Amino acid sequence: MPESGLHSANAKSESWLEVIDSDSPILLLAPHGGRAEARTRSMLNPKVNDLHTADITRGLAARLGASALINVAMDRNRIDCNRIAQIIERAPWLLDMIAERVDAIVARHGRITVLLIHGWNIIEPRVDFGLGLRHSGGELRPPGSACVSACDDFINGSLATLAERLHRHGIKPTYGMRYPGGGLQNLLQAFTARHRESPHLALRSISEVAMRGVIDAAQLELSVALRMPGELRARCEDAIADVFSGKGDSHAVRSANVINRAQRPFVAKSEIGAAATVAAPGRVGIEFYDPSAHFGAMASFDVGGAGMGARIMMLFDHHRAALFTAEGRPTRSASAVTHGPLSLRREGESIVLAFHGPAVIVPDATAYLSIERALASGRLDGDTEVEMRFEIDPARGEFDFDRVLTSSSGASDAPSSSAAFGRIAGRVRIDGVERKLNCFARAGMSFTGLGPQKFTARRMLWACFDDEEAVHAIEARSVATADAPPNQSARILDDDGWKTCELLELTIETPSVEEPPQRISASMTRADGPSCELEGAVECFIPLSRPGPEQSRIYTTLGFATFLTGGHRGAGMFEYSRVADSVLTAADETEDSDSD
Repeated sequence: MPESGLHSANAKSESWLEVIDSDSPILLLAPHGGRAEARTRSMLNPKVNDLHTADITRGLAARLGASALINVAMDRNRIDCNRIAQIIERAPWLLDMIAERVDAIVARHGRITVLLIHGWNIIEPRVDFGLGLRHSGGELRPPGSACVSACDDFINGSLATLAERLHRHGIKPTYGMRYPGGGLQNLLQAFTARHRESPHLALRSISEVAMRGVIDAAQLELSVALRMPGELRARCEDAIADVFSGKGDSHAVRSANVINRAQRPFVAKSEIGAAATVAAPGRVGIEFYDPSAHFGAMASFDVGGAGMGARIMMLFDHHRAALFTAEGRPTRSASAVTHGPLSLRREGESIVLAFHGPAVIVPDATAYLSIERALASGRLDGDTEVEMRFEIDPARGEFDFDRVLTSSSGASDAPSSSAAFGRIAGRVRIDGVERKLNCFARAGMSFTGLGPQKFTARRMLWACFDDEEAVHAIEARSVATADAPPNQSARILDDDGWKTCELLELTIETPSVEEPPQRISASMTRADGPSCELEGAVECFIPLSRPGPEQSRIYTTLGFATFLTGGHRGAGMFEYSRVADSVLTAADETEDSDSD
């Protein structure tokens, strides 16, 4: 239908819902297109709204001539329009509106396609298809008690065609890898037979229509790189519009998915502690800082345990931050670990960190106390490049990169202290500006992934020096728990190797979670007698927060500093994390739970 035939208006009773009606067989829904409101700031672990999905849905409706119900303003922490129970309790008229449109479209066209547009807060260009299915053993199967939301012809026709088009555009499609849309209360399940006995009339009506096999519904989870304005978003929108407008050849799929609709039998899990059921991630990476360029970066890959992903974060120009994240198992070979555009590879006596892809640039790193606020203030640089070479010097640490790459268990059997120190040099291009770097560096088991995963407070630092008369490196760590004395450790690397030290004091204190440490210092005594004093000055930092155990929140201050010991100057990294059972931010929004 031509765009001139559409009409768009705000619902009179609820200004946060934009309604677009048309005579198309397609209905678009944007359940999480709103923004966090002031009351959300006081919540300990609120959820993140799916930024830009309202605009994307509106644009697709215009291009497809489709009907749409778009949440343009409602904070999902007040009403989650993707949770059936919340809709029934707080906005039951919304299900009535959906049911009316499903009935009308099916009466007019014989069947309906429903696309729910969501956001996935990773940055790698990806789309996860929610169908109540997930890949398992070479086939698509429902997780848990999920019902499948579309017919086989749709999954292996229009949706598979979309997957191929996305892949050709450099966008990775997956089927239910993160968000299969199989939860009982997930709105996608309203478009299946699962709620056919619901006492709620509108929900039961939609489910009864689904039982006739005339509804094809899919949840499209768009990553950050596909939602922020730019070329990647345009490619994604073009692919969706072309396929569902009939321009895509739904018969050109190379190989069909094997779909097994049988639900798996329920298997009860034994009651054992969480610490025993989930292994801590084994994380390998490189951290580096150039004091003259005021540029620092940390990159890491999950290569063992429960972790699934990779990331690179860069701090520069004192306050700015650039971030790329990816989800899923990295690919390991005999000489490299890779995840999409990010790689760490062995070349002779060097380790090379390389990245060429999209990164979100945020003008003020302190915005990352709230993922939603950071993403709202950021913009996408689709052509960020990193090429850095770390020269391995056996005298400066014992990190065995080859062992991590070839071990069947990843990093889990490598010593947690495994690390090498030295210099890393190369080039970085961010926001169109190229920088030549020569940095102090640490390569090995990722600094931020070390130590016990359960703590009340954790302070850590590393410092690297290259004066001939100075020690090569210093590491110090203090981890406090609720039921034991602090676990403290320190060590010094010199020409004779690592020397274990007694840590007398480690100070990393911040006035508030929004501010950098006012003082960084450590005092330690070597086993052979001499003491060592270390003083640090913060160069750049980023405050982070994430959900913690047992309804708590973990606040982390992470960054780079210059260090001084015995008159010798160097540089390195610090972390201070603490667990809180209440919100510590003064005025920031702290939305940080990414869940559909």
